[in-house]
Amino acid sequence: MTPRVAFVIPYLRSRGGWQTAALGAVRALARHVEPVLVVARADLEGARALLPGYETHILPDVQPVSAGVWPVARTLAAASIGLRRLPPLRVDLVHALEAFPAGGVARALARREGVPFGLTAHGTYAVVWKRWPLLSSAYARVLREAAFVCPISHGTLARMQREFASALSAAPCEVVIEGTDITERVTREEAEAHQWPQVPTLISVGNLKPRKGYRLSLQAFARVRRSLPQARYQIVGGGLGGHYHEQLLALIQRHDIRGVEFVGSVGEQDLASHYRSSSAFALLSQEQRFAFEGFGLVFLEAGAYGLPVVGSRTGGIPDAVRDGETGFLLSAEDVEGAGEAMLRLLMDRDLAQRMGRAGRAFAESLTWARYAKQQAEVYRRALTTKSGGPST
Repeated sequence: MTPRVAFVIPYLRSRGGWQTAALGAVRALARHVEPVLVVARADLEGARALLPGYETHILPDVQPVSAGVWPVARTLAAASIGLRRLPPLRVDLVHALEAFPAGGVARALARREGVPFGLTAHGTYAVVWKRWPLLSSAYARVLREAAFVCPISHGTLARMQREFASALSAAPCEVVIEGTDITERVTREEAEAHQWPQVPTLISVGNLKPRKGYRLSLQAFARVRRSLPQARYQIVGGGLGGHYHEQLLALIQRHDIRGVEFVGSVGEQDLASHYRSSSAFALLSQEQRFAFEGFGLVFLEAGAYGLPVVGSRTGGIPDAVRDGETGFLLSAEDVEGAGEAMLRLLMDRDLAQRMGRAGRAFAESLTWARYAKQQAEVYRRALTTKSGGPST
């Protein structure tokens, strides 16, 4: 009998990581389970448009955009009131597609339904609650009672174990790397026929925020320019005009770094054009207290277009880059090494093409179908354990 799984979905009303992850997960898992969607009232329209045909229920809220005591308290209080009005869902399992507070909503729903619950943990939101003792305690209770905890990378799991070791000791943890459908939108033939631009061009994709490491990638690019003065560097992502952008502009002026362009936020078609007109991809993400790169889907996106990559050995990036095969991984503050890696990829076309093809193959292997098969097995074990059967 196909299990009914209630998915507590964190945020659907705008494009971003949560939306991408939720759509991919639910659509893929629908081949293994009967999905029941639980969304915030503000996400109902998005759920109906993006995930049509599924049974859908609404709560006042399930996940605030900003972390903090009051946003989380309001969310959990509103969800608690909303759950009293929700009809019985008759599900077998509840899965929160974010660790907290969506995981807290899932816990309350599962208690009401008398079923197990589990959660997926994405990067920063898997550990940031350590900043507030009250939220840290509430989150720890969620982790202790979860039937499964699935971080999206080994780096995310490592950070969770560092911050919440005691709570996680009781929870079955399994890294389940999410999928990507980028290789369905970009053909292998296109990737293999990638035309290298006459002007060696490096690209980064990600909003302008400190944890993306642009301070370091700009310094590394300055080293590239000393040997390859015609090289250029395009940074694609929102945040133009903000404080961090101003800091980066000051750094560029101070070190006289030429050939840098801040493109800003772009649509899918324009982003594809930027990938197609680039030689290599780089993103030297950093850990900033509790903020870090949960996985690094953008590295797979670059690989789908046949681009080799340069990344930092932080967070979940080592799960997205095969060092020496699809690109290069450097320690977090290794500006000199990053500059050398960028230069090699911009000057050695054979190496860049070989790594780009490997990146394409790696991206093709991380499908949503692969994700769903592994996640469905996690469900099976959780349900078997709950029913009193063997757990393995």
